Amino acid sequence: MRRIIPFLLTVISLAACNFPTRTPELESAPVIPQNCAFRWASQALPDLSKQVQTAMDAARLDGVKATAEAYGENCYDSQTNKPVSFATLETDFHVTVKVDDLTDKDELGNLLEKILTVLDGFPTGKIPGPEAGYINISFQSGRDELNLMFIVTAGKSARARGLRGAELLDELNKK
Repeated sequence: MRRIIPFLLTVISLAACNFPTRTPELESAPVIPQNCAFRWASQALPDLSKQVQTAMDAARLDGVKATAEAYGENCYDSQTNKPVSFATLETDFHVTVKVDDLTDKDELGNLLEKILTVLDGFPTGKIPGPEAGYINISFQSGRDELNLMFIVTAGKSARARGLRGAELLDELNKK
């Protein structure tokens, strides 16, 4: 017992040396007006757009132009009607593809697969927003175009089921 008491006193005195001498300050949260009016909105993501375009170029996808944008809600101050904050829900990708023939579904489907493979490099969790966004693809030939819009997970699911070429195009054209 005589050995334990000096040991406990040493532990207590050392622990007391590690107590903070001042109370830590709390980080201030962004101030959101009480009368905030939320509106759906999109915001360009120029840095991410450059990264996506660079990846498309590296994949030798000639005639493909890609951009990314955040989709979410603007908080507008109801007094001034000016936006005070933006909350990102998801990142959406917009891809324009110049092609020679819109009737060659196998070729369009193969291009689609290559584009989706590139976009796989920008997964939810590594880009703004907690939700999977949409992919908008516009195949263009002269004045004619074929537009597809589907959620990122639909593209992954279709490829996981082994769909390729025309089958992939047809499946994602339904979404």
